[in-house]
Amino acid sequence: MYDGVRVAAVVVALALLAVPAGAQATIPEDQELAVGRAVAARLVAQFGFVPDPEWLAFLGNLRDRLLPFSGRTSVPYRVGILDHGEPNAVSTPGWIFVTTGLIRLNLDADAWAFVLAHEIAHTARRHVAQQVARYQVGQIASVVIAILTGTPAVGDLVQVLLQVSTLGFSRELELEADREALRMLVEAGFDPQAAWRTLGWFNEVTGRRQENTHWAGTHPGFADRVRAVQRAHAEFSGRGLSLRVRHFRGTQEFGPVVLRAQRLAEMQDSWVLSVVVANNADRPATLLVTNAVLEGPDGELPIRFLRSTLPAEVPPRGQVEGLLVFERRTPNWPSALVLPVGSGSDRVEARVDLASGGPFTPAPQPGALPRPPALP
Repeated sequence: MYDGVRVAAVVVALALLAVPAGAQATIPEDQELAVGRAVAARLVAQFGFVPDPEWLAFLGNLRDRLLPFSGRTSVPYRVGILDHGEPNAVSTPGWIFVTTGLIRLNLDADAWAFVLAHEIAHTARRHVAQQVARYQVGQIASVVIAILTGTPAVGDLVQVLLQVSTLGFSRELELEADREALRMLVEAGFDPQAAWRTLGWFNEVTGRRQENTHWAGTHPGFADRVRAVQRAHAEFSGRGLSLRVRHFRGTQEFGPVVLRAQRLAEMQDSWVLSVVVANNADRPATLLVTNAVLEGPDGELPIRFLRSTLPAEVPPRGQVEGLLVFERRTPNWPSALVLPVGSGSDRVEARVDLASGGPFTPAPQPGALPRPPALP
């Protein structure tokens, strides 16, 4: 969650997800989503929903590229825009909201991806449920009844709202969300530098550090978060996790064999390429994976094959998928995959262009929204 409006309703409804310490985040998913719907309705009632189709499509595009790497895809992550001038983003089970104030900051696509990934991480990791577990179980139970059944329970609800409206996520949970967002950026093919670039830019634009807001004492400042995500990226590199990732679209046909490169990851000491091979013939096709090479950029020697998880044979009218691992000698991106394929007495050198791949680029970012009406 970013600096700006404290949306008490969000925290309250997510508070309903909390259970006593030692048994956190155990409520059934359908109840969790029911609470999320109630919170979303309260947010829209309080601030107003901006139904801008161009912006909603843009944010949905980025979200869709991140979700496969979230670690929790069983719940929806709808996107919405709240009519509020403070730059902020908040999440509740089933929803991610950004404010018109955040849209006016003119973030680029990679920065938006980091903002959304951060909010996705809060829901995927059930951070609010962990935080609110500190509250008295009796208070939380009364609010559960109030929202899920429609019972007013006004006294208890207002009291909880007053309590939680002054709190943010703990330092540990915010840093964990940043770290998870960084991982998602790398896995989804966005620029990982967007993580610390965006946080640093927020630090400059807001003109204040987060620890000087009413999150004092628990919320890390932007400068601290910049240093933390930079350290996390260095750790990722040192542990052999992906440094950069490219995704590819389209297929290339070589007689009855159809080859598709899906994803190329740069590791500390290797290139890892995910491929799908289809066989449209009525006889098996043989994959000569030990003879596969990656072609380097102009002037560089072919990149040596190390190992593979691809089966040696593609069944008739079937397909297989797996990984090809190659030696990484330089940081220059490979230009093509060459995979020899045999079909009966025929042999072809299946070659797939990798130079045209790259991080998924969403549709051009829509223009800024017109200035919203004055707040009530």
